[in-house]
Amino acid sequence: MKLITLTKPLLDTTALSAICAPGDSILLRQDAVYLCLQPGLTLPVPVLALASDVQWRNIVPQTKVELIDDARWVELSASANQNLLWN
Repeated sequence: MKLITLTKPLLDTTALSAICAPGDSILLRQDAVYLCLQPGLTLPVPVLALASDVQWRNIVPQTKVELIDDARWVELSASANQNLLWN
């Protein structure tokens, strides 16, 4: 399982979708949480967002995104076979 972490929003998620495999997850952090505002955001794996970053930016997610806390982020990072940072 890969944990793919984004720190900046992407204009095109095609390349990101191409590297995803079943069992992977995408984590939105920092300014990448603005992707939560895209109502049509569709990615082939679960999309998570750091709740503190979403709250700090006063964002109301418009798409299906699971909000997680720091403890869950650490848990996911520790259990992942691979951690990729995309920024």
